[in-house]
Amino acid sequence: MALTRLLIKDFRNIESADLAPAPGFNFLVGANGSGKTSVLEAVYTLGHGRAFRSLQAGRVIRHDQPEYVLHGRVDSGSERELSVGLSKSRQGDSKVRIDGSDGHKVAELAQLLPMQLITPEGFTLLNGGPKFRRAFLDWGCFHNEPGFFTAWSNLKRLLKQRNAALRQVSRYAQIRAWDQELIPLAERISDWRAAYSDAIAADITATCAQFLPEFALSFSFQRGWDKGKRLWRAVGAPV
Repeated sequence: MALTRLLIKDFRNIESADLAPAPGFNFLVGANGSGKTSVLEAVYTLGHGRAFRSLQAGRVIRHDQPEYVLHGRVDSGSERELSVGLSKSRQGDSKVRIDGSDGHKVAELAQLLPMQLITPEGFTLLNGGPKFRRAFLDWGCFHNEPGFFTAWSNLKRLLKQRNAALRQVSRYAQIRAWDQELIPLAERISDWRAAYSDAIAADITATCAQFLPEFALSFSFQRGWDKGKRLWRAVGAPV
């Protein structure tokens, strides 16, 4: 997928812009405060439904304007381009439009515009907590495994319900119903993460060898429980 056109209205300091990115690398050049990062953030927002510098919609909408509007055209590899759009009000109400129809979800934008943000804060992927690395792997799995998003959403829901139940019960038998659904999902997601990790490990190692030949890099995936042991056994749950 490639973004072939980007329309920006009332986003950050940009009143209106119409851009046609080149097929290869694109460089933004301009004075400080001219809106270079705002353009990058608009692209990111169109694909994620949120900005990367602020989670509050009101902070990215141009001063005295009720909403921002982003529109793009995406080369999907087929005979025609797809049209995608996102608008968000100061109250946080979002509208996603794909090929002229409303009522779509932000997750659908993410499927059409796969992208990875690299910023100076990206070092948290290496020196931050494990949640940053899980998020990185999950983003790759989302774009490579059709069933990942549904499984991941169900796992989050079940974990929330199970944690709430733990505060109210005293015996494992009372929460076993959640584990019977949760554990297979957790194992499937872990398998997807491991497969994606293996798939990108060779590329990461080769790239680092080009830029840092004096260093040897190893890249491996570690589950949250012992390798070779089923999650049922790791949590001490009866099968």
